[in-house]
Amino acid sequence: MHKNYLNYLISLLLKFRKQGISISEVNPITTLSDTIVDELYLNKSSTLIIEKCLSQLSKSYWDLQINNLRLQTGIDKSYKGLPSLKNIDIEKEIYRAVFTSHPVFSMTKKDSKNLCKNAEKNFKNTNKNIYACRKEITLKEEHNEALEAIFNARKAISDLNKDILRTRINNAKPSWKEKLPLMLGVSSWVGYDLDGRSDIFWTDSFSLRLCEKEKSLNFYIKVLEGLKINELKKIVNRLQKELIYTKKDIISFNKIKNNSKDFSKIVNQFTERTNKFISSHKLAKDIHEIAKKVSNTDDCISLMVIAADIMKHGFGVAEIHLRVNAVQIHNAMSSELGWSSFNDSNLITARSLLDKLSEKLMKEKKWKINFKNLDQESATAKRQLMLATQIFKHIDSDQPIRFLIAECEQSITILSALFLAKKLGIEEKLDISPLFETRYGLEHGEQVIKNLLDQNIFIKYLKKRGRLSIQTGFSDAGRFIGQIAANFAIERLQLKIAEILYNKKDLKIDFLLFNTHGESIGRGGVQSDIKTRQSYIVTPYVRHKISKMQLHLNHQTSFQGGDGFRLFGTIELAKSTIKNLFLSEFKKYNKLPVEDKFYEKSNFSLDFFIMLKNWHDNMFLNPAYNDLITIFSTNLLPVSGSRPSKRIEYKENTNGNPSKIRAITHNAILQQLGFLANVISGFGKSANVDINQFL
Repeated sequence: MHKNYLNYLISLLLKFRKQGISISEVNPITTLSDTIVDELYLNKSSTLIIEKCLSQLSKSYWDLQINNLRLQTGIDKSYKGLPSLKNIDIEKEIYRAVFTSHPVFSMTKKDSKNLCKNAEKNFKNTNKNIYACRKEITLKEEHNEALEAIFNARKAISDLNKDILRTRINNAKPSWKEKLPLMLGVSSWVGYDLDGRSDIFWTDSFSLRLCEKEKSLNFYIKVLEGLKINELKKIVNRLQKELIYTKKDIISFNKIKNNSKDFSKIVNQFTERTNKFISSHKLAKDIHEIAKKVSNTDDCISLMVIAADIMKHGFGVAEIHLRVNAVQIHNAMSSELGWSSFNDSNLITARSLLDKLSEKLMKEKKWKINFKNLDQESATAKRQLMLATQIFKHIDSDQPIRFLIAECEQSITILSALFLAKKLGIEEKLDISPLFETRYGLEHGEQVIKNLLDQNIFIKYLKKRGRLSIQTGFSDAGRFIGQIAANFAIERLQLKIAEILYNKKDLKIDFLLFNTHGESIGRGGVQSDIKTRQSYIVTPYVRHKISKMQLHLNHQTSFQGGDGFRLFGTIELAKSTIKNLFLSEFKKYNKLPVEDKFYEKSNFSLDFFIMLKNWHDNMFLNPAYNDLITIFSTNLLPVSGSRPSKRIEYKENTNGNPSKIRAITHNAILQQLGFLANVISGFGKSANVDINQFL
C-alpha cells in the first residue's frame, strides 16, 4: 500500500509542478501538503502509511547522499600525482580550509559517521530511522566533531606534503631539505565565534584552547615517538612535561566556571609557572634542524612533514578565528574613548574621524592587563582581544589569530580594531579581517579598504603582517540581495579590492581572501566536485585577473558543521578532498578559461544584476515577507547547532525584520515552505530588461 501511495504522491507533485508553471499562485509543496492533510482527515491515508513512505524516501536519499559525498570529495577519481613544483615557493601559503559553526547538523553523529564510511567504501546499506533529528547539540559536541574533521584534514595535508617533498627530490633539487611545505593549513572558529551570541564566555574559549593544546601535544608526542630517532628524545620529554602541566591547567580553568571564589588562586598558579612551552615555531625549527642532519630520506621527510604541521598549527588544532560583530567594536570604542561619533550613523563614515583615530593610535601607550581585567571586561570586542593576548602569552606565542568583523561597513570599524590590538600589543600577530556581507558592505567594501590605505598607520600594520585580509559572506549576502545577485556582487568586490592593492605600487603584500559559503542550496557547496566548488567561490575570471596583476592569492573557504565536516569524515575522504583542493588552488590562470557571454556582454550583465538586486531589496523589506518568515519561526525546524537561530541584538528599538534570523535558519524556513525565494526569484522581471539578450 505505502509504495503505491508514495508513487501516487509523486505523480501528484509532478502534476502540481506543471500547474505551478502556468499558475503562479500554485505552490506544489503546499498544495501537496494540503492534499495529504485532507486524505488523513478523510481516512484515505494514515500516519503509519506516511511514516513508511518517509522511510522509503529516506533510503533513496541515503543513496543519493553517498553518491554526492563521493562526487564532492572526488574519491571516485584516480589521483594522477602532483603538477610540477619547479620555481614554486613551497613555504608560501595558498589555501586553508576553515571549519565553522554555521550549523547544519541534520543527522546524528552516529549516522553521519556511517554515511562517511559508506561513502568511502561505496556501500549503500542503511539503518532504520536514519534521519532522526538531534534533540540538542552543545558547543562541546560541535567542537568535538570539528576536532575529528580537523585532524583528518591535517593528516591529509601531511600526506600531501610528503608527495610535495618527494616531487622536489625527483626534480633534482639539491637544497630540498631547506624549505618546509607550508602551502596548506586549517583554521576554525568553533568555540570562538561571538557574532550574535552571548553564551560563550572567555573561560569557555580559553579552556577549549587549552584542550586543543593537550590534543596537539598528544598528537606530536605520538608521531615523534614513532620515528625512533635518538635526537628527538629531549624534545619528546619537553612535550611530555608540558602535557602534564596542560592537563592540570584544564582542570583548574574548568573549576573557575563553577567556582569564582578560587579565581585568584587558580589564575595565580597558572601565571606564576614560568617554564611554559609556548613557542611552537621554535619547536618546528628544532625538528627541522634535526631533519636536515638525518641521512635516511624517509625519516627526513617524516620529520619535515611534522615540523611543517607544527609550524602551521602550533599548540592548537587549527588557526583561531575570533569573530565579533561591527556593532560590538563600536560599543567597545564608544565606552573606551567616549566619542559619541561611534554611535552616530551620520558621523561614523566621516574621514576626519579616521584621521583623528590615526593620530591617537601613534601616541597611545599600551595597556597592561591580567586575567582579572579580562574577567571583568564587559565590552565583547575588547574582551575577545584580551583573550587573544592571553592565548599568545600563555598557550602559543607564535600562531597568528584572525580577528573577523561581521557586518562590517565602515573603515573606522577596522581602524578601531587596530587601535584596540595596538593597545594590547598584539597587532603584529593579529590579522584584522572585515566581513563584507550586507548590501551596504558589498557595495562600498572597496571604498572602506581604499580609505584605510590612505592612513599611514594602517599601511605600516599591513606591511608587518605581509597581507591584507578580507572576508566575503555568501550566506548573509544571499539573504539580503538574493543568492545570484550576491554572487555577482561578491565577484565585483573581490576584483575591486584586488585592483586597489595592485594600484598601490609601494604596497607589496599578499591578498588573503576568506570566503564563507557553506553547504546550502545556491551557495556552491552541494552536488558538485571540488573544482566546481572552488570556481564558484572565486571564479576563473577573478583568478585570471588577479594572476595578471601578479598578486599572490591566499584563498580560504569554509566547511560548515555537520554537512561540511563530512568531506573530512574519514582519512580517505579527507585525503581526496585535500588533494583536490590543492590541485584547484594551485592551478595557474594565465588565460581566460572559456569565452563567456556574461563577461562579454557586461552592460547587460550589470543591468540584470541591478534589477535582480532591486527586486530582492523590495522583497526583503516587504512586511509580508517578514510575516512569511516569522509566522512559524523555527518551529518547523530541527535543532541545527549550539548557537541561537536569531542573532542577539546590540541596538535598542530595532524593528522586527528577517535580518535578525540567521542565514541558515532563514534558508531552511524557506525550503520547508517550498519557497526558495532567495535563490530563484526575480529572474522574470530582470530578464525583461532585454529578453533576447537574456535568452
